[in-house]
Amino acid sequence: MCLLKWYSCLCVMFYLAIFVQGLDSPLKTKAPPASKWLEPYRITITNGNLPELVVGCDDHGARLLRPGEQLSWKFRMNFWDTTSYNCQFYWFADNNNDIRYQVDVPVFNKDIIRLCGSDLFHMNRCYWYVTQTGFYYSNSNDHFPSDNWKIMKLWTNT
Repeated sequence: MCLLKWYSCLCVMFYLAIFVQGLDSPLKTKAPPASKWLEPYRITITNGNLPELVVGCDDHGARLLRPGEQLSWKFRMNFWDTTSYNCQFYWFADNNNDIRYQVDVPVFNKDIIRLCGSDLFHMNRCYWYVTQTGFYYSNSNDHFPSDNWKIMKLWTNT
């Protein structure tokens, strides 16, 4: 009986320590957020103003996006903290299906995690907005353009 009480007390202290550690304290030093195992993420890619944009991402096949259309998926961070998604983007110049621009963009990796957020209990969001200029990123889906959108990559000629 005493052992059961001791075990229960130990479990409560363990869970309390984890809970308190997760709280933001003004005494804590603010470090860039790191990912945690099983954190939920959602990536959304929007074709801003290109007539036709082909997006091919790891494990998601290729999709044709017309202006204003989106490609979105959700996932959780893996145990090893190595979850990443790379996408190939193709922008066609005319109706002959000649590729005008082609570029590979990492839409989720260890660097982008810091931008998306790191909340274990709520969805962390990564928004990408593709224009004729390039690839913009935001962690909030504000109207484009706004101060929250940052240019991350420019198109390059093939």
